[in-house]
Amino acid sequence: MSARELAALGGRLRPASAPVPEDVYATLQSHLTRSLSNPFLTDSDVQATHAVLGSALRDAYRATLDRMDRDGLLSTYVSRMDAPARQSFLEQAASNGVLQRRPGGVSGALGMPGRPEVFVNDPKLPGALRDAVNAHATDAGHAAVQAYDAYLRRYGEAVGQADSLRALRTLGPPQALDLRETVLGLTWADPRRERYEAEWKTGLGRPQASQVQAYEKATARALVLTGQQPAGAFLTAEASASLDRFKLKSEAHLDARGTAEVQTQGGVVAKGGPLELELMTDAHGRTEAELQLSVGIASVGRDSEGKVELSLGAGSHARAHANLNPRTAEFGGGVAFELSDKSHQHHATLKLGYGLRGLTPERAAQALRSDVPGVFSRPKDLDPGTSWDALPPERRALYERQGWTREEWAEDSRR
Repeated sequence: MSARELAALGGRLRPASAPVPEDVYATLQSHLTRSLSNPFLTDSDVQATHAVLGSALRDAYRATLDRMDRDGLLSTYVSRMDAPARQSFLEQAASNGVLQRRPGGVSGALGMPGRPEVFVNDPKLPGALRDAVNAHATDAGHAAVQAYDAYLRRYGEAVGQADSLRALRTLGPPQALDLRETVLGLTWADPRRERYEAEWKTGLGRPQASQVQAYEKATARALVLTGQQPAGAFLTAEASASLDRFKLKSEAHLDARGTAEVQTQGGVVAKGGPLELELMTDAHGRTEAELQLSVGIASVGRDSEGKVELSLGAGSHARAHANLNPRTAEFGGGVAFELSDKSHQHHATLKLGYGLRGLTPERAAQALRSDVPGVFSRPKDLDPGTSWDALPPERRALYERQGWTREEWAEDSRR
């Protein structure tokens, strides 16, 4: 063996293999060498090379790749491959005993992708083959990132369909995708490690969704299921029409997470001097009352839900308003456009607004308590086997607000 051949093998001797068939190698050269009759290498050349390599004997396959690598043909062949052709080539090399697989993880619930399957990038392999192995690993990593993005979307849809806190807890927290460089299996002494890891990081890409956003959706859904409203920004649009003392109002609400809600109410309005009392009932039979005081261009009102609103006239048909609700920790404002007939008995109003919702005092106090479990946390009282009836009334009421029941508590305590 020549010094050049020994250097190509990394200074390691390996068992002798069958000689390279000259007719096979001549055909490979004809497809991978530019000439007047073949000035450009095409996809058909790549396909023909794959077929010729497949015809080589298993014992001669590795020797053929080594010779192609020394002559620069393997590098030319690899550089012309697209992802499917590279996959086929590596599968062929594995079936001939040249490559070994590094198995990947198994997908979990909702199609959570596991660690991608890659081929072992052994330093003893021909250099161009190592490049192909790393390119395939990068493709597999990028596919895993795309699959993870799809998983996060499916997780968000499942969260939105959860009809109880128990169903949400059964769904579990969103999983994280672990695609560290160790997936490649490269050793620290590998001279190509830094380049391959850099190519891996660059080629992975990033998912459009994130695990943090998935957690936010789960937390927001948990608040909705407990009768609360999640924090964040929201937009409102309200249209109303009144005839004498009767009024019909419809309000649309859209929050920053894309959740939309439309509510329609009907009721009566009573006026007496600068005071106006409005009583409205929605489709579920819930009644709301609002008292408003108007003085010149300014008016202030308060409803039975705790919202206080101040509005100022801006011309004959427009008003600007700001509102605050300490009970629900909401603040907002906007504009309203009004039309009325000459008798001022018939009115039509379009009100557009925005708002911000924060933490209520109760939620803020719970957030500071270390004994209040999160959506996916296991209550500490379950670990010592405390029964539901043995819980202090205050703690039992706290767990009930978080959706825990006697049955679920007993079932979970037996795990």
